[in-house]
Amino acid sequence: MNYSFITISESFMHLRTGLITSVFFTPLREISSLKILSLLFFSFLITDDLYAQYGLLQLNPTETQWYQNDLTGDTSCIHTAIRPWRLSDVAPYSRKEELLPDSVIKQPGLWPWVNRKLFQEDFLRFKGKNYNVSINPVIVGSLGQDSEADSDYTYQNTRGARIELALGEKVTAYSTLVETQARLPLHVHRFAEEKEVVPAYWLAKTFRGDAFDYAYAAGEVAFTPSDIFHFRLGHGKQFLGEGYRSMLISDNSVNYPFFRIETQFGRLKYVNTWAIMNDIRPEVAIDDNVYAKKYLSMHYLSMFVGNRFNIGLFEGIMWGDELRRYGFDLNFLNPVILYRPVEFAQGFSGGNILMGLNTSFLITPGIKAYGQIAMDDFKLSELRNWNEGSWLNLYAWQLGVKYGDAFGIRNLFIRTEYNAARPYIYSHREILTNWAHYNQPLAHPWGANFEEFLIQANYRKTRWIAGVGMHIGRVGRDVNNQNYGGDLFKSYTTRFSETDVFIGHGEEHNIMYWNAEVSYIFNPIYNLRLTIGHKSRTESDNGIIGLPNSHYSFFGLTTNIYKMYQDF
Repeated sequence: MNYSFITISESFMHLRTGLITSVFFTPLREISSLKILSLLFFSFLITDDLYAQYGLLQLNPTETQWYQNDLTGDTSCIHTAIRPWRLSDVAPYSRKEELLPDSVIKQPGLWPWVNRKLFQEDFLRFKGKNYNVSINPVIVGSLGQDSEADSDYTYQNTRGARIELALGEKVTAYSTLVETQARLPLHVHRFAEEKEVVPAYWLAKTFRGDAFDYAYAAGEVAFTPSDIFHFRLGHGKQFLGEGYRSMLISDNSVNYPFFRIETQFGRLKYVNTWAIMNDIRPEVAIDDNVYAKKYLSMHYLSMFVGNRFNIGLFEGIMWGDELRRYGFDLNFLNPVILYRPVEFAQGFSGGNILMGLNTSFLITPGIKAYGQIAMDDFKLSELRNWNEGSWLNLYAWQLGVKYGDAFGIRNLFIRTEYNAARPYIYSHREILTNWAHYNQPLAHPWGANFEEFLIQANYRKTRWIAGVGMHIGRVGRDVNNQNYGGDLFKSYTTRFSETDVFIGHGEEHNIMYWNAEVSYIFNPIYNLRLTIGHKSRTESDNGIIGLPNSHYSFFGLTTNIYKMYQDF
């Protein structure tokens, strides 16, 4: 059906309004340089001809499940460590179509309409010759109980919408706005109290005494002028790696404004990202109403050697200071230069550089091994004397294996993964330029000074899906106001010692987190599902220094679009 009452000009108006609202009218709206870039970029985009949904997948594990079984067995040299994935790359590997009819038969009447929207298609879609607009709900309606909490029950009430646009064959965009009130599991509640943010969201306002009110907004526009170049501008997140976690950059924190260029030719893919971050702590604030601002530039080069081995090189720098001496310097826009010489040349003393290596190897179709190394500093003499435990050995690493259609069982996916981060990595001399945004780590949610082993499995049979996961680890907590390297928001100049620094430095705590869920999928297009599950977290000191224990059972109806990591 062609809805002629929605004109192309109106589509442009909705795209422009949604983009500006999501990107700029946020807690980061003071960013003048990015506003200028965005307006120029958007003006260029709308001169092109007008196309179905946003050009990249949503960045969350639930959406990834539809693709990961087939992709784990593929030898087509798709750069799957660079997320979110582009639909043009991964669409042939989707298994959503197994739950959808070959064609939707539209019959008159209320029930046929409800049946289509509930099981078969987008909630709303407006389609013309050169444009496609879809609107879907973002909902979480859940009830539960945390046996460790004083409250009678927990709940989450999330309402919102996601609008996706395709204009011509080269331009796609989306805009999302979500509002939530929730009484959270006890360990998440304590985190929100201490950090003043709900994980993956913005500021948390107290709601009815023991609950929180918080919002989520995102918006991006993507432009693909050719097979070689792809551009993205928006307010969102990035992820680098094959794992459930990333030791380089992950989707753990809240959204931030960014501009990204992807260049691909042959077996090479090169990604440049520039972003603006905020620190909301009072000790770095400009004044009571203005948060401190810092800037992030990243390069990532991914290359295939043969059809099975991939290697990626990463470099990122965070710079800025509380006095605003360092603005968004144009020298860091250079897409191919190393950052340390630029930092020295400009006289910056606060730049925090993180370098890394990402690899994966397809052992056999269906089984892929992967790994990462992140390096915050490097001194060869200290590396050679590893047993002395120099604090300068600022490293983090990851090793993992994932198994698609495991043991020949279709839709069974299994992952095992080990992650570790030494004390003081991701922190910096200046407390502003840590590897974090909005009081949340940009890499692993545990911060630093930890090791973690996790195993996950999920299985789908028709519309039923079951998932289980377990995380076992140990962390070193700060005691007596001493800095033992786990809190990346502290300057490493306040470190407790120079040597004998190993994982678990400080007061060592053991953490165990496990979860089990069963869901019935109504509509795979926007992931509408009914879910029942249990999540449990225990820490060896039971919240005296660390976070409290939590044993949380729940059920609810959700679209599962955005991930709030609770496994920390």
